[in-house]
Amino acid sequence: MHLLLVNPDLSVADAFAGFDEPGWTVTAAGDYGAALEAAEKHDFDVVLLADPGARETDPERKAAFERLLRLIEQRRIAGVLTTDHPERIDVNPNSLLDPIDRKVSPAELRGRLATIARYQRVVGRLEDELHNLERMGRQLQRHFRAVDQEMRLASRLQRDFLPKVDEAIGGVRFATVYKPASWVSGDIYDVFRVDEKHVGFYVADAVGHGMAASLLTLFIKRCLTPKRIEADGYTVLCPSEAIAALNDGLAEQALPNCQFVTACYGVLNTETLCFRYARGGHPYPVLLSSDGALRELKTGGGLLGLFRDEEFPVMETQLRPGERVIFYTDGFECLVDVDAPDESKPCHLHMFESLAHLPIDEMMRDISARLDDESGSLDPKDDVTIVAMEVPEPVAND
Repeated sequence: MHLLLVNPDLSVADAFAGFDEPGWTVTAAGDYGAALEAAEKHDFDVVLLADPGARETDPERKAAFERLLRLIEQRRIAGVLTTDHPERIDVNPNSLLDPIDRKVSPAELRGRLATIARYQRVVGRLEDELHNLERMGRQLQRHFRAVDQEMRLASRLQRDFLPKVDEAIGGVRFATVYKPASWVSGDIYDVFRVDEKHVGFYVADAVGHGMAASLLTLFIKRCLTPKRIEADGYTVLCPSEAIAALNDGLAEQALPNCQFVTACYGVLNTETLCFRYARGGHPYPVLLSSDGALRELKTGGGLLGLFRDEEFPVMETQLRPGERVIFYTDGFECLVDVDAPDESKPCHLHMFESLAHLPIDEMMRDISARLDDESGSLDPKDDVTIVAMEVPEPVAND
């Protein structure tokens, strides 16, 4: 332990006369200038510093004393400052320098320095650990900034895969709500013209959310196909066939048992208004009439991706002009919290009914705004996706 003894008065000199404790080295400096020079050249563990006091009138000595104090603070050297009035010394709260009365006994002075020296080792190790943590923190900040940029890019790319629904498709109007729980989503939807008289759309939900689930949505988009291309043409796939093909494709990937998918797929014949649909473990589609009457389109079908050769029954219903079919993911059920006049009916169905009078695009905007106002909307637990299809009204002849 290396002690720097600065400008010692008689009591201090007496305290360290013949000081030969094992492991200690004492360097004495007769003035502040010499102490400053020694501190710049050598590493000291402890310092014993005498305050020049109010009687000191030499400006150079005062300036040297101030420079020495700053160097001690910069080097984080612990020690004792002897002074006539310790209560008047304004010490930085983070300082390791302890002001004490100049008249302190030699035994107490040596005891204080021994204690400081003992804890200085601990403080030194803690400061080294702190510096390591600060360095690690800076590295993590750089890493997180890079990850954030990558996630932003992934979010933009994933949204680019989603269809634009501003214009009618095959005369059918669509509107959507898409709210990922994080940068990327485990939900995916698509809206497309199958051929001249068929329009299809689906909503799928990979369990969980985040990067793993979002990567699975790309596989879903590739596997869920609306028709089978043949040598002499094509065949429009029944929704049950499309869902079954998606299930088999997922099962072939041998995903972990905790990784599965739900989906709902429907095809509308725009000439007959016959709507055929199938689902696998997904919330039931909702049929909403223009007067607000609502019913769920119930059909069977288990989770996708667990077992091959599962069956997914196809159902069909005859739609009328002005009616709407709504697909949504279970994140919507979890987030909605509205006053329900009929407690037997879930809250999210009451929301659909209450907004049935609005045009379909306004309906989705209103739902989106309400979701933003819901408790927990700033930190949602799941992705939310809604796709609404409106059967076209007949065009009146002039």
